[in-house]
Amino acid sequence: MNIMIKIKTSYFYQIRNFTPNLIPVSTCLRDPDWYRPPQGEEYYRDKRGIVCGLRYEPLIVQSQGTHYCPCENKNILQGNCPTMKEYRQLLETVDFDKMIKAFEFCLNKFNKDTIVLIVYEAPNNLCSERVALQDYFCSHGIKCKELNYPI
Repeated sequence: MNIMIKIKTSYFYQIRNFTPNLIPVSTCLRDPDWYRPPQGEEYYRDKRGIVCGLRYEPLIVQSQGTHYCPCENKNILQGNCPTMKEYRQLLETVDFDKMIKAFEFCLNKFNKDTIVLIVYEAPNNLCSERVALQDYFCSHGIKCKELNYPI
């Protein structure tokens, strides 16, 4: 499969700095109130025109974390974290082709060029879904890195 889609990772705080070509897509169980679309809507545009409120449910652990994250300082290797093991197992169940088609549809609908998968943690927090997401897309032939800051 020859896929020409751009996928990056970032976190909610950085959405305020996004450029118009970026579409944030939450991978979090609970989004901040300001990110959520109005009742009955799938998304909204912020005052700068950034599309907000989009989520991709198959990338979200629905169990609300069956494991407590033991990473007291949040800087242990992911291989030792049961929460991150659970997340990597979740990724194995995602229909990759269906997800890519959904992302391509979204990019075309809004005439944008990059999907940005949003996690809670900042890049310096090693106990985060971002590394698992980056590894997952890389294993499917799509380069997925953290957005360069400043954007």
